[in-house]
Amino acid sequence: MHGNVDVDISIEEELEGKVFELYKKTPHREFKSHCQFIKAESLRDAEDKAMVIDDEYWKTKSVRPVTPEYVWDTFIELHHSYSIAKHILDLNDIASD
Repeated sequence: MHGNVDVDISIEEELEGKVFELYKKTPHREFKSHCQFIKAESLRDAEDKAMVIDDEYWKTKSVRPVTPEYVWDTFIELHHSYSIAKHILDLNDIASD
């Protein structure tokens, strides 16, 4: 279980080693912020997919392998932030979950 979400462990096992994160990097190549997740068979495949998204991604972004647990944790954080922003902007009636 991740947060309040029940997760089928076989899904996590299936994704192990096949999930990568495209992220913004600092000038020192350190993690700055999340951009998106990429499902791929290898790091090279993930980098190729990142090139399709943005052919100059390597100037300001990088790709790294991540665990399925990290994906869930990031999802929960982003969903929480999304829910708060939606409430602050009074979009509750406009954009339902």
